[in-house]
Amino acid sequence: MEEPEWWPKGIAKIPFENSLEGEVITSFGRLNLWNTTFCLEKDWWENQPSEGKILGDWPEVKELEIIQSDLNGILLNLNGTHIVRISPFEVGDDVSRMARHKPWKQALSEQHVLLPSMIWTVSGNDRIIIYPCSNLLGKEESHSMRFRISESVGMIHRSLDQFSTPNTERRWNDRMNDIEAALKTNTLWRAPHSKFTVGLPRLNLDIDSITIIEGRPYLLPQPRTLAEHLLCQSDRLPGLANLMMLERQWAEFDDPNEQTRHRFLQAWLDNAPPSYSNSKALSTLCGGPWIWRYHATLNLLAQAIIYSDEELEKRSKIWLSDVSRLQAHLGVLRFWKSGLWAGVTGLVVAFFSWQLESLSPTISAIIAAISLFFAIGSNQLYWSKDPKPY
Repeated sequence: MEEPEWWPKGIAKIPFENSLEGEVITSFGRLNLWNTTFCLEKDWWENQPSEGKILGDWPEVKELEIIQSDLNGILLNLNGTHIVRISPFEVGDDVSRMARHKPWKQALSEQHVLLPSMIWTVSGNDRIIIYPCSNLLGKEESHSMRFRISESVGMIHRSLDQFSTPNTERRWNDRMNDIEAALKTNTLWRAPHSKFTVGLPRLNLDIDSITIIEGRPYLLPQPRTLAEHLLCQSDRLPGLANLMMLERQWAEFDDPNEQTRHRFLQAWLDNAPPSYSNSKALSTLCGGPWIWRYHATLNLLAQAIIYSDEELEKRSKIWLSDVSRLQAHLGVLRFWKSGLWAGVTGLVVAFFSWQLESLSPTISAIIAAISLFFAIGSNQLYWSKDPKPY
């Protein structure tokens, strides 16, 4: 039996034909799989499933056509008017949670995001998701509209910002560590993250899940990826994490340069909450877009390993090798940052030497002046060398 696109052939310990349902053991952990064979037949849709919960109205199926299998599961065309996403593995309920929570759903009602018309969820995992659209853009088509899509993503994040939570720096850094450890990469990157970088309700976006409605691109929320489900916790992530994942996915079609990265980021910033444009939120020293590009590339490397995509694995490793130079530059800057604390230490020494009269007032003043100058100079140099966010 031929393996479908969504089968994790790079890490599965057993062949596909021996695991149509139940637990699948992989080198990254265990997965639960449900039998999708029956729902590919029109007759299966005549009656609602007895297990689980259905959000929305169960459809009356007159026509059912398999469009394709992809990394996220199976796509069906329903009656020529709807797209069906079948998620074979149990990866959580990110999509139905967004649709169930009325404040989130209301906030997105006027945005360029297309929420499902029906979702079948079993034991907290979305199995079947139906979207009210008849076709999806190809990768090349969505790439040609990427700046308009970036604008739409900015507006989506603006609408969700009212539900944001303060940054969870420790969890985000632990997340990086979990992925790096599983992939055994030679890179290591942590960031302090500014208070302007906040967590948003989970909305998983993908360049393969975009449609056109009245001439505008609309994004379809997707289930969590297998890579993320296996390697890390389901955390709230900042809007930049969404945006940089899209940017890195589209990198397959061009080699992004500083100009295109700047334009893509600016299109998002022009429509996102003003606080997202704060210099600290965009600072590479505080993480900024670059650490979320790194996060996206780690996830793409995991995807490449899971599905045995040698070309994607090669590109991801090259990118990670290149970004090591940026990390080395940040390491040099941290050395200059230490000059601030050295200067502060000098000021403390000067103050107490004056108080204890261990040095003359003149010498204490000179030490204080030199220390203050060194502290200010080191701090200014540190921030002036902050790499651009694009």
